[in-house]
Amino acid sequence: MGLSVAFHLLLILGLSVFYDPAGSSHFWPWVPSLGVSFSIRLDGLSMLFSWLICGIGIFVQLYAYHYMKGKPSSGLFHAYLTLFMLAMLGLVLSGNLLLLFIFWELTTLTSYLLIGFDHEQELSRKNALQAVLVTGAGGLALLAGLILLGQMAGSYELDRIINHHAAFASDKRFAPALFLILIGAFTKSAQVPFHFWLPGAMSAPAPVSAYLHSATMVKAGVYLLARLSPVFSHSDLWFWALALTGGVTAVWAGLLALNQKDLKLMLAYSTNVALGKLIFLLAFGSRYAVSAALMFIIAHAFYKASLFMVIGTVDKATGTRDYNRLAGLGRVLKFSFIASGLSALSKAGIPPLPGFLSKEYMYKAALEASYIPAAVLVSVNSLMAALALLVVVRPFIYKPTEGTVPATSAEKSVFLWVPPLCLGILGVMATTLGLNWINTAVIVPAGMMISQAPDIEGLKLWQGLNLPLALSGISLLLGIAIFVVHARIKEVIGAAIRLLPSGSQCYDRVMNWITRLASVQTDMLQHGRLTGYMFVLFLMMTLLTLFSIPALPLPDTLDWQDIRFYEAMLGAGLTAAVIIVLVSRSRLLAIVSLGAAGFITTLFLMFYNAPDVAKTQLLVETLTVIFLVMIVRRLPKLSDVLPHPVGRRVLNAGISLTIGAGVFWTLYSISATELDTRLTDYFAASSVIKAHGRNIVNVILVDFRALDTLGEITVVVMAALGASAILLHRKRGRE
Repeated sequence: MGLSVAFHLLLILGLSVFYDPAGSSHFWPWVPSLGVSFSIRLDGLSMLFSWLICGIGIFVQLYAYHYMKGKPSSGLFHAYLTLFMLAMLGLVLSGNLLLLFIFWELTTLTSYLLIGFDHEQELSRKNALQAVLVTGAGGLALLAGLILLGQMAGSYELDRIINHHAAFASDKRFAPALFLILIGAFTKSAQVPFHFWLPGAMSAPAPVSAYLHSATMVKAGVYLLARLSPVFSHSDLWFWALALTGGVTAVWAGLLALNQKDLKLMLAYSTNVALGKLIFLLAFGSRYAVSAALMFIIAHAFYKASLFMVIGTVDKATGTRDYNRLAGLGRVLKFSFIASGLSALSKAGIPPLPGFLSKEYMYKAALEASYIPAAVLVSVNSLMAALALLVVVRPFIYKPTEGTVPATSAEKSVFLWVPPLCLGILGVMATTLGLNWINTAVIVPAGMMISQAPDIEGLKLWQGLNLPLALSGISLLLGIAIFVVHARIKEVIGAAIRLLPSGSQCYDRVMNWITRLASVQTDMLQHGRLTGYMFVLFLMMTLLTLFSIPALPLPDTLDWQDIRFYEAMLGAGLTAAVIIVLVSRSRLLAIVSLGAAGFITTLFLMFYNAPDVAKTQLLVETLTVIFLVMIVRRLPKLSDVLPHPVGRRVLNAGISLTIGAGVFWTLYSISATELDTRLTDYFAASSVIKAHGRNIVNVILVDFRALDTLGEITVVVMAALGASAILLHRKRGRE
């Protein structure tokens, strides 16, 4: 734990030393041929997330020290948290799209390890798999979108893409790239209809929830949208996709949160609400909207991490997170009560906390557009205020009753109450003492980057008596009203929610469909009949041949005089041997003819100066004949084998003739193509100098294509092991 905390502090100090609010980029080539570089972009947006990732990470590591104490895998847990932090840090600092995607996927993998950390429990395994499948599928869409975006720009460097974004709108790849990137961002940030995986991730330990929901993975999609806002924000598709998705997610998740009795699930759905609000604000992209979004990112990180830690402490003290069974905890968990109170006040938007300041600017941004977004934000903020009261008032302030669970003090360790309390206090200080620094270091530079507007101003805590302030008061009063009548409207909300299938139910149905499809597909393709496998293989080869023949170039004439006498004789012998194999009713004659066809092929290779390949062919044919002779006595007589129906034989003949004609056509067309000999010349010139071998074929196999050869050897070995296992199993069965 100590090393992890020190590492976080070192990263914060190091990044702060190199940070310039004007922005800077650092570039190191990595895979130039693919356009991948290890480039770092330090600007207001990346530093905001970096400070939150590392800073919140310190408090999470401290909290986890005691929370996970006594578990044999606590050291591994801290290692997973650190890996997760590094993956997220790499994501927000990446200046190259493909590098960003690599870290994006690393956050998916490391979050899987954290969500499923209690892998002994089936629920943890299920929810971890759900999270990785949903976000992983979104990652595939994101990769396709980033590739299209890089192709439009001619580079995967963010600097170049942002600087040349004006030319992208007319590109036919613009809309598909935007759509795919939105899918990736919405799955990562748990937007409708992908919102369900985030509450499911609550099976993770409390420190994971505190970190996951406050400053890391769930905000990765928000970060990506903010980073690419200059590229896509002028598009109507961008506005409507973000506005509708964010607004629907915020309202729907707020109703789902009110219907929960598990405090952790209540907080999880409120994270969906917060993410929906952020994406809703990014849809507008104005200076007020961007400033509100940036301030809300800070506010949400502080209060959400603190509240999740408090709920974890409550769970340890009482053994339950059931809202209906908790009361009077403020007398036992005093420091946790103070921490939750400060955090809930910010969540509800009480001045002078950062939640209030972000809410003020949200309303200013909405009123610039129309009254509809303002009404949406009033509704969402009212739900947030009600949720803040629900999390704190009943569990900590209400008097215990007969049905409540008695609590034991879980604050004997400072590691359980100092981190959430510090986060609550830092939230207060952010707007009372540190607002000027936040404006200079984060809000202004990050806002200018996102909105591309030069007139971004710093936030002001007091802006006088105005309509946004009135809307803040209205949303707070509505939140209090919802809290008061919560017990009476909860059943109504639950009944309304049950009219629609839940996200988890839809996910389960999709997974069942995929499983059934896979089962049907497996039954169709893996039926155990060798003839069926060969039929499918050759049928596909036939279709490929038919599609490729028109594209093959052909020589103007075929000069039959170029064919030598021995070539004609070998060709005739090969044809005769193959025909005998097909028509023979004697297995021994068929085996001899098959071997003859192989040996004639060996002679062809010898005549065309390929002795190594000829030697390999000779060995293969010899072994094939030996194996066939060994098993021929175990096979039934050909006269006892029922022939295929006439239709099947005609189809087989057609496939065979088509493949043969395709091979002939392909080889014939090669004579009309001028071959590129650069690779051949390179091997010939380098085999002695670089590989110290004069046999070029051998050098290619064991040096230049060593990995390919290793793979082929591995396949042969695995096949041999499989065959050996089958034979040994049958032998033991007979014994």
